[in-house]
This record gives sequence, C-alpha cells and structure tokens, in this order.
Amino acid sequence: MPTDMEFPVPNFEEAARTRAVQNEGVRRAVDQGCLAPDIGAAMISPEASDWLAAQGFEAVASLEDLEGPSSGPVEVPARLADCELSGHADLDNAWQRLQLYRRLLLTGTAEQQRQLLNRELLQQMWPQRIGPPALLRTWEDRFPELRHTPSP
Repeated sequence: MPTDMEFPVPNFEEAARTRAVQNEGVRRAVDQGCLAPDIGAAMISPEASDWLAAQGFEAVASLEDLEGPSSGPVEVPARLADCELSGHADLDNAWQRLQLYRRLLLTGTAEQQRQLLNRELLQQMWPQRIGPPALLRTWEDRFPELRHTPSP
C-alpha cells in the first residue's frame, strides 16, 4: 500500500550514545552516595526501559515499614493521580488497588510507599508481577521473602 507519508528513520547509534551518557550519570550518582547501588544497577540494566533508566525509582528499606491500609478508600497523591486513578482509590476494587500499587512501586517515594502500601497486600499481589522486571528484581533482592510468595 503506497503512501506519501515519510516516517522518521530511527537513529539507534544516537540512542545508544544517549543511554551510555545516562548510565555514566547513574554510576556517578551511586559512587557519590546519591543513589542506592541496587537501584542504580536496575537503572543501567540492559532490560530497563528507557523510562526506568531515566527516571529511576525508590524503595523502602524494610517491608516492615509498609503501614498502608488493607481495605477501603485511600487518597492518591497528586503526582500519582490521573484520569484513570483520580484523587482516591478503593483498595477493595482489584483494578484500582493494582493501579495504585503499580504506581507506588514505579513513581512513589519511599515515604508514600510506607504510608500507602500494605505489606500483606503487596505480598498477595506480588505473583502478578506488577512492575518492570528490573524494578521487581531490586525489590526481591532487598526482600527475598517476596520471591517465595506463592501464587494465589
């Protein structure tokens, strides 16, 4: 099917150079103590998406820190909310719970994770693989008990 539209040709060499510069910045941040080594390793992992490599993520120091509620409505922090998950999420609604937990793992601060993630719910949901592999592996390395969570 002929078309008049021209599509841009991907510049893979430039993308590789950009990723190398990002990776070097991540290594420097780890060396300077500004970024946890395990999170830095996840960010420069070959399997990390461009978004994860550029944005990074946070993780609590202990699963015991997770004090979030196990049911009912919770307020969604403004920077995690959008049209799909507005200012509140109902933890009794499986879809809303999944969306909130996924966002907290990807973009939530450690403090937001402490306040909103519930340890038991997180462990129940873990077999659903609710985040990118590099992020999940970091959490499992920090908290080996997540690796051994049985599927529901």
